[in-house]
Amino acid sequence: MQKSTRAICAATLFLVIGTTALANILSITYTLTVQAQEEYLPTQKDFVGKWKLAGGAIRPPRDMTDAPTPEQEAAANEFQQTVTNFYTAFDYLEITADGRYNFHQPGDPTSAPCVWCGTWSFSKSSLWLKLDTAPRLDIYAKDGDIQMTYTAEPDEKSKYAWLVFGWTKVE
Repeated sequence: MQKSTRAICAATLFLVIGTTALANILSITYTLTVQAQEEYLPTQKDFVGKWKLAGGAIRPPRDMTDAPTPEQEAAANEFQQTVTNFYTAFDYLEITADGRYNFHQPGDPTSAPCVWCGTWSFSKSSLWLKLDTAPRLDIYAKDGDIQMTYTAEPDEKSKYAWLVFGWTKVE
């Protein structure tokens, strides 16, 4: 009798442990599934429209192995301010479905020749402006803002690679 009671207790204990473990596994699986459904991979059409500069910041380049020096951060801040001033000279950035972009100056009629414009390409869920600095535009959430980072530098190392700009859709 005592052996059967021990067997029943052991079986019950294993059943409780197994049920708890299974519940934890299922909740982890469910959480991962929900997170995967929340991830958003934008399409080309998500970038089409008019975008207004929302702000800018600096970020050490991803491939930087050492901590940035105060001089590097100061130079990056100064250059970021210069580029921000440049972007604020435009009313908005327009990205069209036919593969063109145009930074519109204040008061420009829509038929005016563009001052700073070009073409773009779409690859790996990012929109790439065809410029020397290869600006990469990303959208991380449906109907979200654009984040612009740079992947190339035309001349000096660590100038553009520090810059990040946010753009909010206005249309």
